Amino acid sequence: MNLPEFSVNRRVTVTMLTILVIIFGVITFSQMGLEMMPDMDYPVVSIVTIYPGASSEDIEETLTKPLESVLAGVKGIKSIKSQSSENQSVITVEFRWGTNLDFAAQDLRDAMDMISDQLPDDANRPMVMKMNMADMPVLVYGVVGKDTYKTRKFIEDDVEQQLKHLDGVASVMIMGGKEAEKQIVVDKTKLERNNISIDDIVNILKAQNLNIPASHVVKRQSDFLIRTVGEFQNIKEIQNTPIGMSNTGNLIYIKDVATVLNGYKEQRYHLRTNKTESVMMMVSKESGANTLSVGKSVKAEIAKIMKKYPQKGIKFIEIMDQGRIVKKVTSSTSSNAIIGGLLAIIVMFLFLRNWRPTLAISLAIPISVIATFIPLYLAKYSLNIMTLGGLALGVGMLVDNAVVVIENIYRHLELGDDRITSAKVGATEVGMAITASTLTTVSVFFPMAFSGGIAGQMVRSLALTVSFALFA
Repeated sequence: MNLPEFSVNRRVTVTMLTILVIIFGVITFSQMGLEMMPDMDYPVVSIVTIYPGASSEDIEETLTKPLESVLAGVKGIKSIKSQSSENQSVITVEFRWGTNLDFAAQDLRDAMDMISDQLPDDANRPMVMKMNMADMPVLVYGVVGKDTYKTRKFIEDDVEQQLKHLDGVASVMIMGGKEAEKQIVVDKTKLERNNISIDDIVNILKAQNLNIPASHVVKRQSDFLIRTVGEFQNIKEIQNTPIGMSNTGNLIYIKDVATVLNGYKEQRYHLRTNKTESVMMMVSKESGANTLSVGKSVKAEIAKIMKKYPQKGIKFIEIMDQGRIVKKVTSSTSSNAIIGGLLAIIVMFLFLRNWRPTLAISLAIPISVIATFIPLYLAKYSLNIMTLGGLALGVGMLVDNAVVVIENIYRHLELGDDRITSAKVGATEVGMAITASTLTTVSVFFPMAFSGGIAGQMVRSLALTVSFALFA
């Protein structure tokens, strides 16, 4: 018994299997992410090192050149580019396509650890960051309030925590606004009079502003952890920190040689939204999450926050919404595929002039598309412009195969065979030809999935989608 005979003789079984495929297809479709482009791993890794207060020349000599020198031993590097600017060094390392970025990034971290002891003490630890399009923010807001310090603090304390608990939200980045800091304004004359240097003050404050674990104490059946708490809690504690001793034997405190103030960190840039100074908030989604769903949930949560804290006088002004772009592009591609399928059905009806075979093909198209979602989900692909384009191509090819089968069945009906016999014989006669035609088309698209470079990553999802659709 071949497949056409089995389908005709076991109509209830085939119907149940079809319903089962539809159910699984709908479930997987609801679980798939919606994005603009397929998830691509660019073979680029950046090494960012911050050195506060250093000039570009100092950055190049003390950071960039030493870091570049240790990269020569890392395998798979195609090119190295560096940029030394005020306060930071950025080294961009490009690897050959096909390199495992996780291993490559780990090799770079190991190389950075080898030279970390030779870097300036005030320089931060080099950060190794992989380039991933999924890390791009899906929503960008300009947050406007009366005071940028209070606005930023409100976002950090309340908004950020609530947004991070939402499904699909990976991180919330905040830029701009005033950041509080304790400022110590020293009096040079008093320092010289007491023979105290600024380095002495810095080192003493570093040593005092620490919480240190101090082992544990066991009493009866209880185990108590002990730690020394030394972090400063307020300005008064800083003012009363001893930094030396005078010639007369009296202790010298910070307040004797300096003034401690509540101030703000130096701002090297200012952000404005609608000509008003603001704080920028960027929300990134998790890899594979649905861009539209994440955007909607974030907007709904922000609306709740604004209603909950109306007295704050804070406005969230939308600057960029990636969901709108994704919706526009994907809806356009989807509508083109639907219109193409409807036009194909209309053309078939005009040629066949019978609604029964036209209805059969009309049902076969959406069922095959729904079935395609299952292997796409298992292959961890999202709905994007490439996979939707592959579905559109697959619809056209599905119609071609269906027309050949229906036409042959219709021919046997005209020869006088009954419907059951016509369905069995008609489908069996063209079965091998349809299979060969499908495999020929798959053999054209499937090798594209193994091509390299950025073009290969772009076309891979389209080629596999077409192949999945034809096999469905």
